[in-house]
Amino acid sequence: MTSTSVIKFVFVLMFSMFTLSLWCQEVESKDDEEHVNSSMLDYGVKGSFGVAYNVVNPSGDKYFGLAYKGKGGYALKFKLFVYDGFFLGGSSGFSYFENTNIEITGNYDKTRVGSHYLFLGYEYRPIEKLAFNVNASLFGEARHKNEYNAGNEAYQIDKAKIRAFEASFDYFVAPNFSINLYYTYRNDKTKINTSPNLQSRFDRAQFAIIGLGVNFQFGKEAIISNF
Repeated sequence: MTSTSVIKFVFVLMFSMFTLSLWCQEVESKDDEEHVNSSMLDYGVKGSFGVAYNVVNPSGDKYFGLAYKGKGGYALKFKLFVYDGFFLGGSSGFSYFENTNIEITGNYDKTRVGSHYLFLGYEYRPIEKLAFNVNASLFGEARHKNEYNAGNEAYQIDKAKIRAFEASFDYFVAPNFSINLYYTYRNDKTKINTSPNLQSRFDRAQFAIIGLGVNFQFGKEAIISNF
């Protein structure tokens, strides 16, 4: 099974568990009259779904840091709590870049980087309205679509393995709704083949992401606690 297939399988598995959680919530609400007036979001497997806008900044002394300028992007994130504060999640999104030095990279003027990866993390919640999170990618892939001056019909694809580390915090404006701010560092291992004397410059794509978004929380218990 390829890495992409594994990621898709885990996404489907997580969505299935979320669906199962909703079904369990319905059963619980029917069996327990004292829960009739409670929100359905407060029962079942605990997790969240979020959307965010990203400010992307290329960094380092590799080709990405030397020749690119970030133009923004967006991300969708989903996570389920496995045990206590530990969670398993997935991220998918796009980032856009402008090529400012074609002498380094070649004759194309912009790049779109699509990415999807799984991560493992931990959440610490000191008070009811605040939650701090850290996570690291388990595995994932990025697809760089380099578009030439001729337009979208002329492009070239590069692929990379994702290495990502993230720190974030949520401020809860409501029990099931939070504003999320995060910082992500990406150090992607590319599969670009070039001349031996230039290979070290193109073996990584490094950039930092500052994201601002919203998260919708659901559920109450971690997976292991539920089962």
